[in-house]
Amino acid sequence: MSKVLRDVVLPLIVFSVLIAFAWRFIFGHLHESGLDVALANACSPKNTSGRSYRIPYTGFDKIDGHVLCPLVAFFHEAMESSDAITFLTYFVGIGGPLSIIPSIEGWRQGRRLLIAYPVIFGLLSQTLTIGVTMPMYWLIFLLSGGANTGRNGNPGGAKITQAHAEAIVFGIVVGGVIPSVGMLLLEDPLVTAIWQPYPIYISLAQLAHLAFRRVSKHPDSGYSTIRALYIGAFIVSSSVHISTIWPLLKDVSTLQNVFLPSIIVPNTSASLSIRVLHFLKWDFTFGFLSSIVATLWFARSMGEFLALVAWSIIATPVFGPGAALTGTALWRESTLQVESAPSKAKQT
Repeated sequence: MSKVLRDVVLPLIVFSVLIAFAWRFIFGHLHESGLDVALANACSPKNTSGRSYRIPYTGFDKIDGHVLCPLVAFFHEAMESSDAITFLTYFVGIGGPLSIIPSIEGWRQGRRLLIAYPVIFGLLSQTLTIGVTMPMYWLIFLLSGGANTGRNGNPGGAKITQAHAEAIVFGIVVGGVIPSVGMLLLEDPLVTAIWQPYPIYISLAQLAHLAFRRVSKHPDSGYSTIRALYIGAFIVSSSVHISTIWPLLKDVSTLQNVFLPSIIVPNTSASLSIRVLHFLKWDFTFGFLSSIVATLWFARSMGEFLALVAWSIIATPVFGPGAALTGTALWRESTLQVESAPSKAKQT
């Protein structure tokens, strides 16, 4: 297969189609189900029915009423439904790789400018949804040559320093994990509003860590740390999947209603929680589908391509899409990163 076909033509076709379908099933269904209007009405100053989430989060009425209120109302409708909160918790529990991988690629040596700022894609995912943003990210990643980084016999060209590796872990935990767990546990509108720009927290935490653990003092390979991060993410993602999905394998009806997306748009008279759950399921589907498809470009031969296809087909239902994605990323990292001795040892 020619390089142009593999690295340009196919990504353009595959991910443009995924973006179009994601937009149709996420935002098309959002409008057709009336969820957008329902959330807007719930945040109207004239709304007197039910609980109001139009509170002074920032003190700026346009931001509080037209931006944060609909977002907070959306998530709290999910939290108040047993089916929707089950899915939302599952989504958050296995969704770590969708933040981890862009963070790692954003700090990798040899990266292109277009993928060097994962915070941009993170914020887009909070507005355009994960399902639309991830196909966009992977399209840019592939067109900019991200899948080819470190190839051609130069794995050192894809190095991640120890300082950057530690900053990535710190940022993910402090900026991503803690706020997300806090939102799910506290179920407080203010906490949910504070959670919304979590990609900024991840980025700021990483930069703060780098201010204390400078790259100039810790320039060696951070492969061991990145590997530990991926292994940890695999354990968490697979554990959440197994504990959530496996007990439902004999209850096909619940499995379908709670976790499988439907092409049938919910009626405008359906409860808000049902429409929110429908939205979340398609968001989840396209976010992970595009990411798993993108990992096929990590293959360096037909044998590796077939192995990745087999792994994705088997691991996704068994361990979950988050673990399947993490497993592939861990394998790729092992082909790119080489443990290096400390700089002083090299000089002696």
